[in-house]
This record gives sequence, structure tokens and C-alpha cells, in this order.
Amino acid sequence: MRLKRLIQKKSKKFLINRLRNNFSAIFQSYNISNKKFCDIPYVDLKFFRNSALIKKKETVRVKIDGQILPKLLTTGKFDEFLFKFLKKKLKKKTLFIDVGSNHGFISKQVSTIRLVKKIITYEPFPELFNIAKKNLTNVKNIKQINYGWAKKKGNYPFYENISNSGDLSLIKNRQRNVKHICKFLNANDEIFKITNSNKKLLIVLKTDCQGYDVDIFCNIDDSNLKKINIYFLECKDISENNKINFYKKVKLFKKIMVSCPLLHENIKDIGIEDIKYYLDYKVEFDLIFLN
Repeated sequence: MRLKRLIQKKSKKFLINRLRNNFSAIFQSYNISNKKFCDIPYVDLKFFRNSALIKKKETVRVKIDGQILPKLLTTGKFDEFLFKFLKKKLKKKTLFIDVGSNHGFISKQVSTIRLVKKIITYEPFPELFNIAKKNLTNVKNIKQINYGWAKKKGNYPFYENISNSGDLSLIKNRQRNVKHICKFLNANDEIFKITNSNKKLLIVLKTDCQGYDVDIFCNIDDSNLKKINIYFLECKDISENNKINFYKKVKLFKKIMVSCPLLHENIKDIGIEDIKYYLDYKVEFDLIFLN
């Protein structure tokens, strides 16, 4: 009996030491556990240091996952490149459009930039939309819309990766295997309405739609793309059906830049022909188009 207790004690100590600060393993284990009676829909994190995301003593709400929540706990940061880029580049009053706003963290950071006068967010997944509403409570001049963007308006299957709350998409894969039905608006119609009613503001568009961004980009009319001053487009692959149209539309912009932390630290100026270099690596990167 004493030997059994000793083994249990040693095993427990070993596991604790192995899992200490490995929040990803802990939370992913929770997500795949069989929760028969109840669930933890989210947690509220209280910060004890200032960061680009939030001030000391304030809280943000986060869905439990193995990616975003561990990153916040260990670094206090969330994808600061877009925030830092706009803080440096913006010279005029700006409208920021956040498509795939998720927890609202990008918009929360961008809202602190003095020249950003208006924000419109789109998030189709109701659970994350409600979390973002809480996180963006104190943001002024913001409109939050519980729809996503697609090529056509409608209700579509939307697939969730339960281990990564930033990984939801209209495109199913092995990780995104939990199906929901969510509401989507026509991307071209939305950008037309927004640009026509905000002609005095610089238009900045960011899409983060987990593999569907190129489809959205290719569906926007040339006349509407020309009204976008800065376009942040997440990219990893371009289907054969989209390639010709994609490169044709890229030529509408005066300048192309790229952010790819896996390949280089800084944001780089590139030409159209350089995009293929990043596609060949099969890694996620952000293209920045400027007019």
C-alpha cells in the first residue's frame, strides 16, 4: 500500500513538472475530454502588466483552446504586426474593417490608434461574436456584425477546430471537423456599401478567414478594390481556379508587402512574382496591398 502511494506521489510530481507552464497541453486535454454535465465557455484574464492589447488591471475574455489562451498567458501579446504597421503608416482619418474578428483582439489594438475613427467587425460564429462584444465594450465608434463574408449571401457550414479558437473556416480539413451553420453576407456588396458611405475616410480592410481569404479577394469587383487603401490578406495557398484572377487583381494595387514570421522577422516589400516564393513554402503569411 505504501509502495502504491509512493508511486502515485512520484507520478503526480513528474506530471506536474512536465506540464508546468505547458498551458497548451493542459487546455487541449480539457477540450478533448468528455464533458458530460457542464462546460467552461470562456475565461476572463486579468492582466497585471500593460501590453499593446490591454492595460494593467483590465480583463479580456478568451475561449479555452490550445493556441490563443496559452499565448496570452505566457506573452500577453496577440499578433501585433498589423497594429504596429498601421500605427506607423496611417496619416489620415481611417475606417478599419475587421473580417473574421474572432475574439476582437486585432480591433481592440487598432482602436487605440489616434487616426482610426471608425471600426466595423464581422464574425459569423455566435460564441466568438459574443466574446468579442465583451472585449470591445469600451471601443468607441464600432459596429459589430454577426455575419461573415462569402462569395454569396446565405447560411453555410462553418467548421471549427476545437484546439484552436482562431481556426474556423468555410473550408473543412482534418483539424476543423466540428460543423456549425453560420450566416454570411456577400463580400462585394458589403465593401461597396461601406466605401460609398465613408468617402472621407481612408479604408483599411483585414480579412482572416482561414483559407477563404483569396476567394473573398477574387470576388470583389475591381472598382471596389481600388477604393481600399490598405488590404491585409491572409494567404497560404491559391487554387488553380483563382490564380489568373488573383494576380490580375493584385496589379490594381501600387505596392505589395509581406509579413511571414516563419521566414523573416521584418515586413518586406515584394513584387508580384515574389508571391510564388512564399506559396512554395506552404506556410501561412500575410500580404499587404497598398494604394
